[in-house]
Amino acid sequence: MPRRHNHTGRSTTERFVSLPHWTLQSPAWRSLSTVARSVFIELAAIYNGSNNGSLALSARDAGERTNCSKNTAARVFDELIQKGFIDRCSRGHFDRKTPHAAEYRLTMHRCDRTGERSSKRFMNWHPDEP
Repeated sequence: MPRRHNHTGRSTTERFVSLPHWTLQSPAWRSLSTVARSVFIELAAIYNGSNNGSLALSARDAGERTNCSKNTAARVFDELIQKGFIDRCSRGHFDRKTPHAAEYRLTMHRCDRTGERSSKRFMNWHPDEP
């Protein structure tokens, strides 16, 4: 049977998605739709600690993973960008009939592609007043 913990008691086989309380209590997070929260968690699940800025997820795949249509998933990506949770690093496109999904970065972590510090733009988001 394989060892599941190292000598300090930390797990060596299981990965997890971290959502700090300060993120969950921000006005931007509370204003997100449930589908947007699900897509954000799917993007965070792709993040492995060294690929921020190269998180590839298409609207079609996001729709399948969160059980919504691809059009809804595409709108959700715009919602996450507008509220400051993610940034689009490269646009998706078809190149000689080979699809390439758009690549994103989570603003709560440092960008591994450019070395840019985490901006946490969602903490500065405030709902528009009527």
